[in-house]
Amino acid sequence: MIDRLPILVMEVTSLDLSVLEEEFNQLKDGHVQKVYQRGSELTIEIYVPGEDKKRLLIGPDRVFLTKYKRDNPTRPPGFCMELRKHLSRVDSIEQRGFDRILILKSGDIKLILELFGKSNYILTKNDKIIGALREEEWAEREIRVGLEYKFPEPVTDPRGEKYFNLLQDGELVRRLASDLSLGGTYSEEACKRANIDKNTEISDLTKEQRNRIEEVLNDILEAGKDPVLYIDDLPKRAAPFSLQKYENMESEKFETLSEAMDEYYYRREKREQEEKRKSKYNEKLEGLERQQEQQKRKIEGLQKSSEQNRRNAELIYENYNELEKAKSALKRGIDEHGWTTVKEKITESSEAEKVTALNKRNKFFSYNVGETRLKIYLYQDLEATASGYYDKAKDSESKMDRARKALKKTQEKINDLSQEELEIENEVMEDKSQRRSKKWFEKYRWFYSSEDYLVILGRDSQTNEMLVKKHMEDKDLYLHSDFDGAPSAVIKEGKDASETTLKEAGRAAVTFTKAWKAGIGAADVYYVNPEQVTKEAEPGEYLSQGAFVIRGDREYMHNIKIDAAIGPYEIEDGIYVPLCGPKDAVEENCPERIVLRPGNSKKSEIAKEINRKFKDYNLDLDYIIRCLPPGKSEIE
Repeated sequence: MIDRLPILVMEVTSLDLSVLEEEFNQLKDGHVQKVYQRGSELTIEIYVPGEDKKRLLIGPDRVFLTKYKRDNPTRPPGFCMELRKHLSRVDSIEQRGFDRILILKSGDIKLILELFGKSNYILTKNDKIIGALREEEWAEREIRVGLEYKFPEPVTDPRGEKYFNLLQDGELVRRLASDLSLGGTYSEEACKRANIDKNTEISDLTKEQRNRIEEVLNDILEAGKDPVLYIDDLPKRAAPFSLQKYENMESEKFETLSEAMDEYYYRREKREQEEKRKSKYNEKLEGLERQQEQQKRKIEGLQKSSEQNRRNAELIYENYNELEKAKSALKRGIDEHGWTTVKEKITESSEAEKVTALNKRNKFFSYNVGETRLKIYLYQDLEATASGYYDKAKDSESKMDRARKALKKTQEKINDLSQEELEIENEVMEDKSQRRSKKWFEKYRWFYSSEDYLVILGRDSQTNEMLVKKHMEDKDLYLHSDFDGAPSAVIKEGKDASETTLKEAGRAAVTFTKAWKAGIGAADVYYVNPEQVTKEAEPGEYLSQGAFVIRGDREYMHNIKIDAAIGPYEIEDGIYVPLCGPKDAVEENCPERIVLRPGNSKKSEIAKEINRKFKDYNLDLDYIIRCLPPGKSEIE
């Protein structure tokens, strides 16, 4: 099992809030349209006249504007309903002094965000509490509906103050973090910029060191805003300005601190979702592989049983006279002397090497033929005994056939699961920064042929079903590759298409199969008219989701090779999306192209490289991943 990734590793500081407060000015005079609650996280959607809809995300130790849409519960919790009921126009969003507290004012309503400790959100009307995320009580104050809201004691605001007048004795970094409310990150940054050991006692600082600290703190508290996100595999920290503390890390610049924080949480949450998904996938795969191993062992056991029983029957006929003689002798002895006497005599005689057991209850004896022990029934013809062995062999073979079918189904499930893993397409959160309604065909694989015919392919059994049932029309053509698990493909208006478009669609029908992953270079593809494609199975047969029956003759294209390239396609004026298809089609429809071939690089790695090469087109990384061929690839 993969350990759950810890998400909340960065806390918003008082200094961060002072920067965010300025950014939130754009929400002034906006109108709250919707409020969503996910546990202790809120999203407030605010419509600002003349601008796009804004999303204010609030969570424990964080608050920022986000362009990503989260999945929200269908039934909002009670506190969320209170917020929807009372919040309307946004008059202001202000920080209280230098506290980690933000106040959203809406007429006589205030939403007070306490972003310290466990965090809490309190809704007040005329300063009386009318709702809270969580009711709490301390010695000096209480959060409870009906009571008057009291702010906690304010923290020190160091801005405009003589810093060392505010510092108590102790280690420098600890006193800066606590007495000046800077938090750990900015306190360590101050020590680094001043080139002073952070563990130095304040009483041991020289005058020159104190002056350096004063200068550095001025720089930090009055710094110009140049937001940056530091990355060390995962995002490490979003900050309103560059930090020497992280100067050796990869970094990205942003226009606002909100944007930097948005990317910080989005990427970490996305990684968490990926790891949870991978954990679930591995759990399913391990279960199927255990089942597969058990089935293989069962087949091996049945195979051995079948072979042994057939061999036993053959040995009876090969040693027929010897066995008949032994059987007759034992029967006479039992008739004359009884079972006990015969058993004793057998044990004492030289025949004991061959007759190794005599069973009175079931009337059989065991007889060794070479290294094989045969069970021979005293009062049954040898032919009948041999026939019994043959019957057991046939029974094992029948069970083996069923076990092999079960094993095949298990292997298909493993293949489907592996394909699912390769075709991970659901984004963790949806980017709503571009207000573009996606075309209906973007839920599928798609490209335009070099002759401008739209070619669409299913991604899985569900989209195969939808493509044929909802979108295939009389003038279209249906294509399918003779390859297990191949997608359904449709050429819109395909009956008028030339051989060029047919071959390009055929190449896509082969490329977007397991042939790419397996490194198989070519396969056959057939095409038929829409009326030949049906869900009406033969009597007694069942068609799974995404499977169809083809009636009538099929037109075949033989030895169609895999062929893939990717390029930026202008889907709307000035908006580009990645288009993946055969090289000729991509070259015809895109200003640039990159040719792909099966390889050893993961989809995510290839997608990042493609994104860098096409950086001028602002392509979405998840969209690139979704349109790549299944399995690993290389850039040619």
